[in-house]
Amino acid sequence: SQARGGAGSTTVAVNLADQLANGAGLRRSEPRPKVALVDLDLQFGTVGAFLDLAEQDTMIQLAQEGTIPDETFLDQALAVLPNGLSVLVAPARFAPLDALRAEQVAAILDSLRRRADYVIVDLPRALVGWIEPVIERADEVLVVTDLSVSSVRHCRRLIDFLTQDNPALPVEIVVNRRRRPFFRSQMQREVEKALDRRLHHWLPDDPRAAYAAADRGQPLSRTAPRSPLGKALKALARSTRDTLPVAAQKTVI
Repeated sequence: SQARGGAGSTTVAVNLADQLANGAGLRRSEPRPKVALVDLDLQFGTVGAFLDLAEQDTMIQLAQEGTIPDETFLDQALAVLPNGLSVLVAPARFAPLDALRAEQVAAILDSLRRRADYVIVDLPRALVGWIEPVIERADEVLVVTDLSVSSVRHCRRLIDFLTQDNPALPVEIVVNRRRRPFFRSQMQREVEKALDRRLHHWLPDDPRAAYAAADRGQPLSRTAPRSPLGKALKALARSTRDTLPVAAQKTVI
């Protein structure tokens, strides 16, 4: 999820899913986890563009028909990349954010959790009615933000919303476009106090690598694996896997 528009949540979602599917940090002999990536930003979702996937309207059809999606729907809707990553893209046509019902979203996530070890969900910034089943199924929430005052305030509000009915929900902060400092500054302490969370994850400002990956429609593991941003996203995947080992299906939003 993201604290404000343009915070970089899609970059994080796409590359986290890709790195998990690649088995970041695993030995060659260890099995790669099955990973699914879902773009639930029905209006402005760009996961498909980030991965150069063909546009489709299966989500629109689902909303129009009002049916509960089943395994057949996923077989038709999912795109599978060479590394095994399964992707459900947002619709090509503009759709109201409330076009889907909570039961439909719940069915999609439940089906994916039966198929995959990790389910990564990219959410819209707006908080809509069907978000409840997503939060209920989340094993971890990553909130992407910068350290501007407005973003930190939005981040605090988002955390309060996500945890008001789920106080035990693990919410971690991903600081985007800033390199991890060697020493905790006074500003960092103030932000951590305001959010009541440590700032564990940092993604450096690396526009050349980020834009090259987006322009080519490929994840950073292919376009710039040794770039500062590529290395940081690989580290985020390792941290996620360590926090949520493959003992049961996991959902990260």
